[in-house]
Amino acid sequence: MDYSSVKLGDIELMKLMIINDVRRGISTAMNNSIYDRYSDGSDVIASRLLSKKLEIDFTILDNIVETKKKLSPIISQKNLQKLFFSDDPNIYWNVIADGEIKVTEHNNGKYTTGTITFLVPSGHAESVTSNILNATNSGGENGTITPNKTNGSIEIKVNNKGTLPTFPKIKLTNVSENGYFGIVGVKGLIGLGNINEADGVTNPMSEQLYDSASDTSFSDFKDVAPGTPNPQNNWLATNGKLEFQTDGLRLKDQGTVDSRQGVAGGMKVMTLPADSNGHVGAVNFYSY
Repeated sequence: MDYSSVKLGDIELMKLMIINDVRRGISTAMNNSIYDRYSDGSDVIASRLLSKKLEIDFTILDNIVETKKKLSPIISQKNLQKLFFSDDPNIYWNVIADGEIKVTEHNNGKYTTGTITFLVPSGHAESVTSNILNATNSGGENGTITPNKTNGSIEIKVNNKGTLPTFPKIKLTNVSENGYFGIVGVKGLIGLGNINEADGVTNPMSEQLYDSASDTSFSDFKDVAPGTPNPQNNWLATNGKLEFQTDGLRLKDQGTVDSRQGVAGGMKVMTLPADSNGHVGAVNFYSY
């Protein structure tokens, strides 16, 4: 079989060697625990996959000594690495080198052959991609999500299109304040939080009440009534006129300054809208 690529992690092995043969086998060995019956035969109590080994036969033609130096640290990693074969691009194997890489030098060292043995502790390959089931594709090939409007529960059926059992990754998002998630599966259940939500406390949230990005001309700000004092400093006059001019509010008319004031100016006011609970005003508020 011809391979255009055999990668270990990010390293392309075919740049260092010629791949002569790969032995992956058809399946992984099974280990069965049985109980002998009093009558004929036995009952299977449990079955499990054993670990698996992959073997790669290779040839090194050029720069044999330098290639060995490059190959050794790549292969001799003490952690699992992903092994990819170009003839089956949708899967990878989590592997670790197993045993010594024995090589044979031929024709007075002009080329070298050898075999690398990889251990696959899980005994099976992994999928490169994962499938997502959500409200948008519910009812399709990945499965269904069915809300129960009576009791508020949601039934999820996932179609596992792989060859082995798998565990789904579930992302949960509350649509309202709730302190509990309950997940029931075929072989068990899990509860997260307080099912009674008995504390009676509503957690405060931060809200944005006004953003000038959607009101670039500051039209929500209105001129104050004549005679309105500046709430921060009554020495500042407020009967001038402010108008938006290309990049912000500018003083168009400075107005008049009476005997109790020293600086001319204008003032606009915006009344903040109510928050999502219908409340006007906030305990903690800031603007910039």
